[in-house]
Amino acid sequence: MRKLTAVTLAGAAAAVVLATPAAAAPAGNDPMCNPGSTKLTWTQTSKTWVVTHRKVLENYTGGTATKKYSAQKVTEVGASVTATAGAKVSGTVVMASLEGSLDLELKAEGKRTSEKSESVSFKVTKNGTYVFYAGTKKAKGYYTQHRCDRGTKWIKTGRYGKAQSWTVSTEGGVRCSTKPPKASLAAVAKKKYC
Repeated sequence: MRKLTAVTLAGAAAAVVLATPAAAAPAGNDPMCNPGSTKLTWTQTSKTWVVTHRKVLENYTGGTATKKYSAQKVTEVGASVTATAGAKVSGTVVMASLEGSLDLELKAEGKRTSEKSESVSFKVTKNGTYVFYAGTKKAKGYYTQHRCDRGTKWIKTGRYGKAQSWTVSTEGGVRCSTKPPKASLAAVAKKKYC
């Protein structure tokens, strides 16, 4: 993964400066940027939980139940980068920039979450309805590219687009009568499938 040289925040938009070859600044100058370098600024970024696989189980046996089932795919998330017509922006650079903006480790462009059923083993000790799930955080945002002009100001290059990706898979289970934390994948699974 590429290392980011700097991260600055400007209002609601995060700007991630990516290192590119540039001429050395004249001695004694204190430019606001390195001539020839580029950066991407991000707007409308988000990171939201998505349930990709799920299995609903009811246990009213009055005892402990240990089962193994296949959790069926309900949706999938892909990693992609789009740009304005004719613009050439590296997908690797865009993903690295989005990672820095959202502070997440993201999958590379072209990757997708599992399209197959997921094997789930579970043991339940109380009566009730349960949801077993797998999911991930879906990340996305819109970027604009800027170039450093003579070390004095950032100017828009006219290149912009959007990117989407996802982070590591999370698995778990939730009993429908419980109250999981609001910011958890369990809460999303309960709301959608209980």
